[in-house]
Amino acid sequence: MTAEAAEGSSRHDSTEIRLSDNGVGNRSTLGWIGVLLILVLLSEEVAYAFNLVTPALPNMAVEFSTGEIAWVSTLFTLSGAVSAPLIGKLADRYGKKRWLLIATGFMALGSLIVALAPSFAIVLVGRTVEGLGLAIVPITYSLMRDVFPKRMLAMAVSLSTVGIGLTGIIGPSIAGVLIDNFGYRGVFFALAIFPVVIGALVILFVPESPVRVKTSIDWVGGGLLGLAMAVLLFGIGEGGTWGWTSMNTLGMAVLSIALFIGWGLYERRIENPLIDLAVLRGRAVITTMITQFTGQAVIVLQFVLLSFIVQTPAALGLTYGLGETAGFMARITTPGGIASVVMGFLVGYFAEKRGARLPNFIGFALMAAGSLMLAFSHSEFTSILLGYLVYAFGGGLISAAIPNLVIAATPVHLQAVTASTVNVVGSLGSAIAVQLGFAVLALNIVNVVEGSPIYAGSGFTAVYFIAAGLAIVGFVASVLMPHGRKPQSVESVV
Repeated sequence: MTAEAAEGSSRHDSTEIRLSDNGVGNRSTLGWIGVLLILVLLSEEVAYAFNLVTPALPNMAVEFSTGEIAWVSTLFTLSGAVSAPLIGKLADRYGKKRWLLIATGFMALGSLIVALAPSFAIVLVGRTVEGLGLAIVPITYSLMRDVFPKRMLAMAVSLSTVGIGLTGIIGPSIAGVLIDNFGYRGVFFALAIFPVVIGALVILFVPESPVRVKTSIDWVGGGLLGLAMAVLLFGIGEGGTWGWTSMNTLGMAVLSIALFIGWGLYERRIENPLIDLAVLRGRAVITTMITQFTGQAVIVLQFVLLSFIVQTPAALGLTYGLGETAGFMARITTPGGIASVVMGFLVGYFAEKRGARLPNFIGFALMAAGSLMLAFSHSEFTSILLGYLVYAFGGGLISAAIPNLVIAATPVHLQAVTASTVNVVGSLGSAIAVQLGFAVLALNIVNVVEGSPIYAGSGFTAVYFIAAGLAIVGFVASVLMPHGRKPQSVESVV
């Protein structure tokens, strides 16, 4: 643990280690591998909720004749951003396994609501409920921290992120089959069934954490934070329509800033805040949050842009558009997914030898390079494949490195809530990126077909440049990190 993280430890929360450890530490290596497999599969549900849904966005836009399809992704990530720290606190207090299962239930219920939705409004309600399941990932990381043997921790955390790479390999193929045969609803029925099955395995085989943190739950802080985020995202989403210098847009910006300031002041005054701002002042946590924000923003932009580039008809005569089905995306994302998986294994090994900082900033350099390649050339299959592959190598590195950097920067008794806070920042990065990306595309509409807008190629070029800029910011933050320079098993000892 860094000195800065120690200085930022909670003022009021107290940690209790229960004497009964529910079998923690009494398993063979093979048994821990089985637990890891279950948690990896469960983490994949979160990745599937994005990677299977994104190829369905063009189909959903046509189905509901809407130009507001960005909110399908935005409300999902916004809901997760607001709820993750609250669920993290509840997990700290009442048990990480228990709240892992509750978050899994939200994911299944929200997916079922979308699958059965008769209107676009109900789709958005379902995605909001589904977003509560985003807490699965940070709770999984902190549960691993509590129960896994130290010798397996770095590799276990890194391999849990490999699920993101696996969905890149098989996700678009699964989505293509489901969308082409059952429409977008087939995707959401699958997303409703999968967590129920894996949740049953969690109940049977995954041990509960013996760590408990006695703290109150800051519901008011969660509400203020959620409102501030919602106002910010709404302003970004409508900025292109209102005009970026209009009174409406500026008013939303001022209101969101005021709400964020009010939330910060409130958090400083209460005894057990939702997010302990003292922890966030440390350079280790701040730089990690910046990399999480920018990394998730680039990842979401890459996948969303690719979905539209692949499925936009070539007959429209634009400077992009392969005119293929959703399943065709697999020809591009499968090599990228393999690259991500390989990088996940590499980071697990390297983090235990040298720390996670180096693979993190190498990853951002590759993400920036891939985004620039796609900005200059996104009209031919070969150039799209090459640019996406370069990006994917970088995305795999940072996806595996950042969870290890969170552990290295965070005191053990704040692991769940701090991991959730970093996840909030990542979710906010995804949400802002989607809204900003579609806002830029909305300035470049050349036609509207069946209620769904068709964007000019210049809009895609601009958004790819934004992705490259975000990756450069993440690279700089990685260079400035004071942690992640020692073996993971050393830095995670607090």
